[in-house]
Amino acid sequence: MTEFPKEPPRNRDQLFNRIRAAIDHGPYHMPEGSRYQGSGAPGMFLEDLLGLKAGSMDIPDALGWEMKWFSDRTSLITLFHKEANGPTNAMRKMVREYGWLDGRGRLSFRHTVRGESQLFRVKADDSTRRLTVSPRKRKGTAPYWSYDELIAAAGSKLRRLILVKGERKVRTVRLLYAEAYETFHLADFVQEVLRGAIAIDFDCREAKPGSVGLRNHGTKFRVSPLAICRLYLKKERM
Repeated sequence: MTEFPKEPPRNRDQLFNRIRAAIDHGPYHMPEGSRYQGSGAPGMFLEDLLGLKAGSMDIPDALGWEMKWFSDRTSLITLFHKEANGPTNAMRKMVREYGWLDGRGRLSFRHTVRGESQLFRVKADDSTRRLTVSPRKRKGTAPYWSYDELIAAAGSKLRRLILVKGERKVRTVRLLYAEAYETFHLADFVQEVLRGAIAIDFDCREAKPGSVGLRNHGTKFRVSPLAICRLYLKKERM
């Protein structure tokens, strides 16, 4: 049975030593239970293995370090969530204008924009300091974010990042290696969104068919694990 630390790491050296020990350990068996279910189970197990407590809160996981798990099956990892600005009920309008009926008759809008897509093009306006997702072929709702709020969201959570690669086979998890990234490119973040290195991922649907209420899973800014290195100046392999 895996024993989890009772206290979080007190400093950088202790955190890194715990990660190295977990890598050297080899395969772990994830305990049964509701905490370790679904695709997010390895990440939750990793946090428990290292004694971390932040979970899904919008703050770094440990000592100012954000922790992310990925595997060979991971195409994009979520950097942070940030809802867009725009007209009142902007996401409700996006669902109505661009959504489609799911298997339960609810309008659903799930769409990823990497710089541009069939529906949208990401545009930057330096005069207003806004990043906007604009419709390509017709007028419609165009959600936007200010440069400052994007930089603040990224900077508060991603100044230092530990990216852990692992593999999962049913209830077995193994950590393969970890990379620590420091000195985040805050000034270049908007440009990386424009060029598509960072994707904007919408995921929202009606709560019930025809209802005003929404089930919004959050607008995410996501990036390929292979492109993380573009966002930082310093990297250390563990």
